[in-house]
Amino acid sequence: MAKLQVFNDLITRFAEHVDFVTVYTSEAHPLDEWAMSTPAKYNRRQHNDMTDRLKAAQVIKEEGLRGTLVVDSLANEAAELYASQPDRLFIIKDGIIVYKGSMGPLGYSPEQITSWLEKNLKTDN
Repeated sequence: MAKLQVFNDLITRFAEHVDFVTVYTSEAHPLDEWAMSTPAKYNRRQHNDMTDRLKAAQVIKEEGLRGTLVVDSLANEAAELYASQPDRLFIIKDGIIVYKGSMGPLGYSPEQITSWLEKNLKTDN
């Protein structure tokens, strides 16, 4: 959430050329596991069912996330496959991972995605 505006700016800038998909996975800091001091609207227990997960994902949309938002299964298949817990950025071109960001939160860098896209896309931006 800390870099939501930077990510949204990235989407706005490159939306004509790139599809942006955010995959919402399990809670990184649920109250019943590894809680952190966060605003009350983000405090929740780990999801027990898809209804819980969908409600939690909706908070991100309400905060203004642009682009497509999908929700991982309760088995966390996407998070496991991409080693993306708690967050990570990827660029996938023609079914091949061409950029894999470092693990978040410290490695979460929309700025690096911007640099990659600037170098590898031919745009008018």
